[in-house]
Amino acid sequence: MMQLDWTTFILEILNFLVLVWILQRFLYRPVLALLDARQQRINQQTERAAQLHAEAEALQSQYQARLADWQQQQDAARRALEEELAQLRSSELDALRKTLADEEAKFRVRNQAATATREAALIREAAAKAYAQTAAMLQRMAGPDLTGRIVEIFLEDLRQLPETELAALHKAAAALIQASAVTIASAHPLTDAEQGRLGQALSAAAGRELAFNFSIDPALIAGVRAVVGECQLHANLADELAFFRRQTNHD
Repeated sequence: MMQLDWTTFILEILNFLVLVWILQRFLYRPVLALLDARQQRINQQTERAAQLHAEAEALQSQYQARLADWQQQQDAARRALEEELAQLRSSELDALRKTLADEEAKFRVRNQAATATREAALIREAAAKAYAQTAAMLQRMAGPDLTGRIVEIFLEDLRQLPETELAALHKAAAALIQASAVTIASAHPLTDAEQGRLGQALSAAAGRELAFNFSIDPALIAGVRAVVGECQLHANLADELAFFRRQTNHD
């Protein structure tokens, strides 16, 4: 039968207590501190995670609200754009209609102007042909006798000149220098008597004695043309035809 050795027992107890103290001092407390620190970190991380989760939910709610507002704004902007496009389309169509109407009016005016121009050109062409035909016919009919008869008409008209034309003739004659001669052109040669009568009549009408230079100009067809300085007196078929031609072109 074993006997209990109290000394050994007590030493074992002391060893156990020392071991417990050592474990508690150098192992258990640091482990507890480490576990507490770990638990604290876990708690902090949990709180941080909860905070982040709450912030995320708030941000998500804010995002959803902003997304809804943005969608409403987009819908409103789209409706406004559609209305603006409709107004613009309407205004552009009105402008296009007006432009087309203006272009149509301009086209009608241009067409009328072109028609009038063609008609005027045809009229001028017809008048030119008629003038040429009339001039050719008169040239065939003209002769010294016709020139002589026109000279008589010229002398008669010269005696019946209106006051305004007489004043212009006097002024033109007064402006002539002493050596200047009045040119009298005739379509056919004039007799000495016809030259004398023309000179006397022109000098009397001009109010002074004039010198004369007689020449032949077949382009006159028949008749005479007198040039007194800046004043011209004519009684011939060429000038009469040219007058009617100018009137026709002017019309």
